[in-house]
Amino acid sequence: MPNVAEKISHIEAALRRRFFPLVPERAQKWMPAQHDTDRCSRSLAAYALCGLYGLADAAAAGALVDGGDDGGIDALHFERAGQRLIIVQSKFKRPNNPDNPQGTGPNQGETLKFINGVKALMERRFDGFNEAIRDRLDEIEDALDTPGVKICLVLPFLGETLDAHSQADLDAFMAQSNGLSDCMSAEIVGITRTYECMLAEQANQAIDVRLRLEKWSSVAVPRKAIYGLVKGQELAELVTEHGVALFERNIRHYLGSVGVNVAIEETVRRRPEEFFYLNNGITAVTSAITQALGNSDRCVFGLKGFSIVNGAQTAGSITTASLVAAISENAKLHVTIIEIPDPNDDFAVRVTRARNYQNQVRGVDFAALDPNQERIRQELAAIGIRYHYRPSAESRIRRDDAFTLEEAALALACLAFTLVEGHRRSQRGQAVDFVVMAKREIGRLWEQDGSTYSQLFPASISGVRICRYVRIYQFIDRILAGSERSETSYDRRMFFRHGRYFIMAFVAHRLPRLIGKADPILTTAEEREISQETNHLSEVIFATSKAMQIDRGFLAIFRNLTDAQPLAEKVLLRLVELDAAQNTQAAPASAAAPAIAAVTTDQA
Repeated sequence: MPNVAEKISHIEAALRRRFFPLVPERAQKWMPAQHDTDRCSRSLAAYALCGLYGLADAAAAGALVDGGDDGGIDALHFERAGQRLIIVQSKFKRPNNPDNPQGTGPNQGETLKFINGVKALMERRFDGFNEAIRDRLDEIEDALDTPGVKICLVLPFLGETLDAHSQADLDAFMAQSNGLSDCMSAEIVGITRTYECMLAEQANQAIDVRLRLEKWSSVAVPRKAIYGLVKGQELAELVTEHGVALFERNIRHYLGSVGVNVAIEETVRRRPEEFFYLNNGITAVTSAITQALGNSDRCVFGLKGFSIVNGAQTAGSITTASLVAAISENAKLHVTIIEIPDPNDDFAVRVTRARNYQNQVRGVDFAALDPNQERIRQELAAIGIRYHYRPSAESRIRRDDAFTLEEAALALACLAFTLVEGHRRSQRGQAVDFVVMAKREIGRLWEQDGSTYSQLFPASISGVRICRYVRIYQFIDRILAGSERSETSYDRRMFFRHGRYFIMAFVAHRLPRLIGKADPILTTAEEREISQETNHLSEVIFATSKAMQIDRGFLAIFRNLTDAQPLAEKVLLRLVELDAAQNTQAAPASAAAPAIAAVTTDQA
C-alpha cells in the first residue's frame, strides 16, 4: 500500500484533475502558491461531499461558500432525501513530515471559529455571514425547519486525527447540541479515508445478468455449475450492455480483430450453424445461480457477479460480428457457469488459470490475476491515468495518459533498485541484475512463478510511484533515442541503443530523491536536471566501457551479467573520482565560508 506521502500526492493529483476546472482562483491579490493551496483546500471540501455523500462534482463545487466572513465554513449542502444538513470545514496543510502528519488538521482557533459559525447558523444569526452563505438562506432555513434534520459536520484534512484541544472542543459542542436528541454528528476525514473513497469510486461493480440456456444440465457437488448452449446474439447483447466489466476476472480483454478473432467473426457471420462445432465456448463464474421456471430444453438463469473468465476473444468477436448485421439464430456456443459464493475463494483464479492454459497466452497475461494490479489501476484511474494490466485492443493505442503493465515493469526494473558493489551482490534487488534481465529476457520481468515479478510489484508499491517511474523512463528513453539517431559513429549508435537500461539505472543512482519523489508529474526543472545527468552519465559510461569492447560489442556487454556488473563497478569508481575532483576545485570557496559566517555572527 502507498505510504503517507504517496497518498497525499495521489489525493492532490485527483483534486487538481477533477475540481480545478470547477474551482477557479478567487479575486485575491495572492501569490500563485497561495492561490494553489486555496484551490486545493476548496477542492478537498467539494470532494468530501462527493466521496461521503455521493454528490456529482459540479454540485459539490456549487456547494462551496469559503471566503471572508464564512464563519469557518467551507461548504454547505442540504440533502433533503436524507434530511441532512452537511457543513464542511477543510484544511489543506501539507505535513512537514509525511511519516507523522499531525498538526495538519484545523487548530483550536480554527475549530472554535467553525463551531461558532455552525452555532450562528443554527440560531439563525445570518447577518455576519458572506454573500455566498446568505445566497443559501432559503436552503439553510428549509433544513433548520425540517423535523428530525441531522447536522453533519465534516472535517477533511491531510492528517488522520484532530489535535486533543480541537477534538475536546468539538466533542463538547456535540454533547451540548445532542442534549435533547441525537441531531448532530461529526465526520473526521483523514488521508486514509479520502484515499480509500477515491479508490472505491474506481472499482468495477459486480455485474448481475439474466442468461437463457438451451439443452442445459447441471452438477451440484462438489460445486454448483450449469452448462448448455447460449445464442451468439444474446451474448453479444450482454457484451454491448456491460462492456469490459463483463471480463473483470479474465486475464485479457478483447484484443480486437486480429489473428484468430477474424476467423471467429467470419464463422459466426457466414457459417453460423457450424459455430458450435468449431468453437471451444466460454467459461464464466458467478456468486449465485437462480433458476426461473423452465425445462431442460430452455431456461432463464439469474447470475449474480457474473464474469467471463475464459472466452473474451470469442465474446468480443461475436459482438464485433453483430455490429455488421444481426447474428443468425443458428449461431450458438457452449457455456459453462460455475458458482463461487465466497469472494475470498481462490477457486475462481484456479479456474481462470487452468482454462486459459489451454490457449496460447503469454506470461504477462496471468498478472491480471494479481489483485495488487487492480488496486494500482484504481489508484491511477483516480488521477486520470489509464493503466492497462490486461491485454486489450485499447492497450495497444499509444496515449500520453495511459501505459501498460509491460511499460511499468520495464520502468521499475530500470529505476527502482539500487546499484551495489560486487561483494554485496548477494542482496536482492540489485539494479544491474534487473537491467541485464530486461535486455536479455524481458519476459522474465512479469513471470508469475519467478521472484522477479514480486520484487517489481510488491504490495507496498503505489500507483503514484509507478506513474513517476514510467514518466521518467519515457523521458530518458526519448533523450537516448535522440542521441542514437544523431550519432554518425556505429559504435556510439550501438552504445545508445543497447545501453539505455544500464544508463537509466545510473541516473536513478545519482538522482534518488528526484526519482523517488511522490509526485506523478515531472516539473520543467526536474526534466532539465534529468536531461543533464543523463547526458553526463552517458559519456562517463561510454568512455569506461570502451576498454571492454576489444572482443565484444555493446549488445553482448549489456545483456550479460559477467560483463555488466564489472562495468557498473568501474563506473561507480569513476564517478567517485570525478566527484572528488569537483569537490577539490570547490574547496577554496567553501573554506572561506566559516570566516564569513563568523564575521556575520560577530556583527549580529
